[in-house]
Amino acid sequence: MKKLLVIFFLVCTGLGEWRQSDEIALPKSLQINDLTFGSTGELYILSTTSILEVDSTAKNPLYIESINNGKTLTAWSNRLFIIGNDDQLYTFVLGNEQSLEISDLVFNSIHQIATIQSNNNNCLILSEPGSLVFVRDNKTIGSAMIIAERFSVIPGADYNDRNTPIFTLSNSRIYSWTGGSVTNPAGYSSKVIYSASHNIFDMISDAGGNVYVLFADSIIVLESDGKYKTKIPIDQVSIGARILSGPSNNNLAIYDPFKKIVKVFTSSSKGYSSELITLNANQPNPVDNYTEIEFSINQPLDLTITIYNLIGEPVKVIARGKYTKGIHRIIWHADDEKGNMVPNGVYFYRLETKKGVAIKQLVVLR
Repeated sequence: MKKLLVIFFLVCTGLGEWRQSDEIALPKSLQINDLTFGSTGELYILSTTSILEVDSTAKNPLYIESINNGKTLTAWSNRLFIIGNDDQLYTFVLGNEQSLEISDLVFNSIHQIATIQSNNNNCLILSEPGSLVFVRDNKTIGSAMIIAERFSVIPGADYNDRNTPIFTLSNSRIYSWTGGSVTNPAGYSSKVIYSASHNIFDMISDAGGNVYVLFADSIIVLESDGKYKTKIPIDQVSIGARILSGPSNNNLAIYDPFKKIVKVFTSSSKGYSSELITLNANQPNPVDNYTEIEFSINQPLDLTITIYNLIGEPVKVIARGKYTKGIHRIIWHADDEKGNMVPNGVYFYRLETKKGVAIKQLVVLR
């Protein structure tokens, strides 16, 4: 037991002119079953025998934990959730006291797993043939009759909100599913937001709700309602290629299973600031029940972002930990530490590091 692959991508993204910013060549002998980003930009890779870690500078694999026959995984905070070929759920806890926990839950031919939020609680969605299964606190809480080759969720969004979409890929069509929730998965209904005449390899969504559709030679970027935004040309990729979006900074990464290469893409429209820390105005503002706070740092830093009320009392810590160099986006759902919606008024958000502090103001108005 001990093996995993983490890549710290020191890049940023936007929706302007895109370019390839990095390329990671993986060992040709490595049999890769799945890939996922961690919450602060790490890339975890699940092989047939282990979870692997790759240093982005030396690019040599470092083995953290071995696991036999793992077929799909997702990350949340300091945990990896893995489905084995036995369709059991495994939880690997990262950090100094690493451990591998085995759940009593057994599923039916799972081929994908993802993490979502619901009222600030972590939940899992798993794709079985003909349905998506919702799991919370190691218990199955419901399922939705949804057929999907692949599905994608919006990182940081509240899936107790019936308007928050789940995106699915089926027969080269992208569907948006709304009307349901974690507590009412049977309520989901779909509409087609994009259809292609040629094969879609994969798709993913980012924290802003943008959908990235991977073809053999390009990526089409859509808004959450399917409105066309841009096209990103790429080198030809093979069937089975995967696209990933980093939840902390929306980096794009493409894995080509034939070439055993991970390519990272960034937008040149949003470069690094000359300042060490840049804290941007939140959008939207005023805030109803959701806002996005964007910041950039010019080197990896440990930081916290805290919401304060007008008299200086802390309301909620919305970010804490080590972040990579680049642009990052954090979602705040206008709630306090207990998950209660905050009252209307003026608030401040404060980004604090050992090398500097930045403060901005926002307004909650419903």
